[in-house]
Amino acid sequence: MNAEVNIAGRAASDAVWNRRLWLIVSASTVVRLMVAAATGLGVDESYAVTVARPLSWSYFDHPPLHFWMAGGMTWLTGDTRALAVRLPFVLAFSVTLWAIGRLGQHAFGARAGALGALSLVCTGVLGLTTGTWVLPDGPLVMCASLAALMLAPLLFNTANPTRDPATTNSWLRWGVVGVLLGGALLSKYHAVLYGAGILLFLLTTESGRRQLRTSGPWLAAAIALLCTVPVLWWNAEHGWVSFTFQGARAATTAAWSIAPFVENVVGQALWLLPWMAVPFAVALGRAIASGRTDVRQWFFACLALVPVCVFTVITLGGARGLPHWQAPGWLFAAPLVGRMLDRAITRDVRWPRWWLPMAAGTWLTLVLILGSHVATGWLSPHIAVLSAPADPTLDAFDWRALRDSLSVRGIDIRDGVTTRSWIQAGKLGVALGATTPIMCACDDAHHLLFRYPATVFPRLVVEHVQPWKRGWQPASVALTGQLGPLDSLGTITLARSGQPAVSLAVYRLALPETQAQAASGSRSFRR
Repeated sequence: MNAEVNIAGRAASDAVWNRRLWLIVSASTVVRLMVAAATGLGVDESYAVTVARPLSWSYFDHPPLHFWMAGGMTWLTGDTRALAVRLPFVLAFSVTLWAIGRLGQHAFGARAGALGALSLVCTGVLGLTTGTWVLPDGPLVMCASLAALMLAPLLFNTANPTRDPATTNSWLRWGVVGVLLGGALLSKYHAVLYGAGILLFLLTTESGRRQLRTSGPWLAAAIALLCTVPVLWWNAEHGWVSFTFQGARAATTAAWSIAPFVENVVGQALWLLPWMAVPFAVALGRAIASGRTDVRQWFFACLALVPVCVFTVITLGGARGLPHWQAPGWLFAAPLVGRMLDRAITRDVRWPRWWLPMAAGTWLTLVLILGSHVATGWLSPHIAVLSAPADPTLDAFDWRALRDSLSVRGIDIRDGVTTRSWIQAGKLGVALGATTPIMCACDDAHHLLFRYPATVFPRLVVEHVQPWKRGWQPASVALTGQLGPLDSLGTITLARSGQPAVSLAVYRLALPETQAQAASGSRSFRR
């Protein structure tokens, strides 16, 4: 009788926490939709939206999936507004939250699953930027979390897997895992490290080695590799530029140094948010220390460990790296945090009861403060570093008003616009629309080198005026040797909430058209 009561009580508790998981996912989605609608596209987002049109089999910077998503939304809606192009990324992270919650539930129980999902929401780099922005990380973590969710029933039932209904068609599950890992590989090259993490688990556990003796893992690997054909084909046609570019970013130097390592570790903590980084690191550390004695913890540790360690260790070789590169690894520490919180609550430890509301409340407060400032600039009079025009949050300010300003001045943009960097090209591409060619008179044009393979630059030049940057020179000085003399057409100042925000200088090539073609044609675009 007592056993039946306990089972019924456990089922009721699980149902409550399952509903709470859906509430966490729904609330997070609403907040991220509000942020997506209220703030403009950042520099990476604007660039992605710009080069996504027309679609390509792959791209200079990353594999194609997030470019396809952004380009598909602009084609469907006919719009480049932030909410339209961000919508699939917001929804993708909602799926990720659900998958992480379900993974935690399968491994450690319903309460642990919901608390793990909540802890993921309260991080900065995952819960906000990955969960909202047009970045490759969005589809990457969605595909990876769903792949892990498909694998869990195959790998956690160590007692007698032949009797588990979930393993009856294991080859089918492995096939789906292959498709999902292929989606991750089409999102970001990081996905290779997820594959390495899965392989590490398979090699080091009895249940994993049992799976390796079947056709399932090999089927998944073949399908995932097949999905990369567009990336490999495009790179083969273009001198493997994407692999060269990404490899150079992570390359080490001959001089080993502790300074980049410390900077990177501190950067990871700041991106996660310090009060979240500590429990994430503790939970992952405990799972690693436990090793294979707890196969469930070890599964998440393997998936998290490889990306976190690889991108942290390379900084010891002098590579600066970027502290958000490890974020896809920290994703799989969330279920471990959920387990740690669940066990602490069961033992009636106090800290989770104040830490959880603090973490959620602080995250929401920061999102509201920063989001409202990005939209309105209300903090500029109070914080010097946020004063225009050098306010870094202006990276997320859309230049959409530029098109009308140029039209009022009778400036024709149909023949295209030349600018000075891939960052400015991205902002101009979003502002001026898909039908306006944007070309970059610079040495680091990224995918713009392949978007418009012409050798003649448009005669209209637009640049972001940035005199606060060290060594900055106006285009009339910096580009004269490359394009020839430039005639100024004036400066257009775009306002945020009625206050000057961004100044854009407009020029036209002074040479006659035939001479301008000869001057600009001397610099060929690489194909």
